[in-house]
Amino acid sequence: MIEIRPFSNADLPKLAELWVIHHAAYRHPPSVSQVVFEQAVASRLFFDPSRLLVATDHGRVIAWCQWFSGPGASAATLAALCIDTCPSAVQAARQIIGRCERDAKLANSRQLNVGISPDHRIGYQGLEPIGHGFGIDMADDRTNTLLEEMGYVEIKRIDRWEVATTDFRPPISRDALSLRRSTRIEVQTIHPPGDVREAMIHFDVERYVLREIRTGESLASVDLWTSDPEIQVMQMGDAILGELDGASIDPSGAMRYLITQLIPGLATRRIRSLHRCVATDNLTEVSLFGAIGFRRTSAGRVLAKRFDPIA
Repeated sequence: MIEIRPFSNADLPKLAELWVIHHAAYRHPPSVSQVVFEQAVASRLFFDPSRLLVATDHGRVIAWCQWFSGPGASAATLAALCIDTCPSAVQAARQIIGRCERDAKLANSRQLNVGISPDHRIGYQGLEPIGHGFGIDMADDRTNTLLEEMGYVEIKRIDRWEVATTDFRPPISRDALSLRRSTRIEVQTIHPPGDVREAMIHFDVERYVLREIRTGESLASVDLWTSDPEIQVMQMGDAILGELDGASIDPSGAMRYLITQLIPGLATRRIRSLHRCVATDNLTEVSLFGAIGFRRTSAGRVLAKRFDPIA
């Protein structure tokens, strides 16, 4: 018999185990342990155990999910959904998603989105395979089929772009040669404010700023997320390109130059892979990363279901 209940501390080992089981059904098993999951999510101040729901079948945990409410009457987000491979797991997942919908309605949300986007800051960023955040992996047939059967529709397509740092060679161009002579790169340690700091505590965040030498004007900046070596939620050999400032209007190629200059230095820090998730329809960034030498390595999507809040 399937039962739905809130999270309890004794569930932690099984939650991590199901994370691996779920994602290993369509990809290489992710490196997520109980300790990693606890560091990323369960030990945080924003963690609300009533919003992490567990489905059991005769006492055995076979599915779980966690949702977060949006501000005001905006969309809630189903950040994680993990399903066992046993025969009753999909039915349990249906029930647990239905409970999430009910709870989101009670919280006055008008829509439930499924999947983490790059702009989210709710602890799951960096966890393999989520990384920067690209929603539900297109290769995850079980989850995509289940959500579509329950009335969810795609609202955003996201691609993961990745580059290997060890054999990267910056492209040569006239703009790059000019910027090399006229600019300098500053590196700053960033401490995000408030709730964002709590969600990002497992990252070390550095900001690379390209400045014009003569005037000191900032031409472009980019944030680099690397794993905190004491927490190690994300693999130490991986890094994420976070916020970009200057990519949308970049006639001088300043953003392209800045990114290509920081990549070789990552290899000396034993960071082997740099990635960023980009909305498929963001043609400016798609063009930028394609020109630099990044490869599109995987794709995902955010799905959503609208509903009227309970009166």
